[in-house]
Amino acid sequence: MGRGDDEAQAELSALRAEIDEIDQQIMLLLGVRFRCTDMINELKQAHALEPGDPQRAAQQIERIRHLAIDAGVPPDLAATLLRTIIDTVLDNHRQRRERPYS
Repeated sequence: MGRGDDEAQAELSALRAEIDEIDQQIMLLLGVRFRCTDMINELKQAHALEPGDPQRAAQQIERIRHLAIDAGVPPDLAATLLRTIIDTVLDNHRQRRERPYS
């Protein structure tokens, strides 16, 4: 392995470390987001509101598409990720409503 290969490996390692840090930050932000949606669920339950709001979800997906474009992220990917997050949150909330003490 030559000097150029060593430099490439060092740069590759640095970039991978940066990606690892970004992934960690994404997970931390998702954790915060899930805590917020848990509080929303509790509020909705206390006021006998439906767990899901399809109109809000559609607005958020459209919003995330625009944010993705501005960030250089494929908008379909962003929409798919957000839809998955929303669906997961709603599934968790429905399960909690069906089994509130488990």
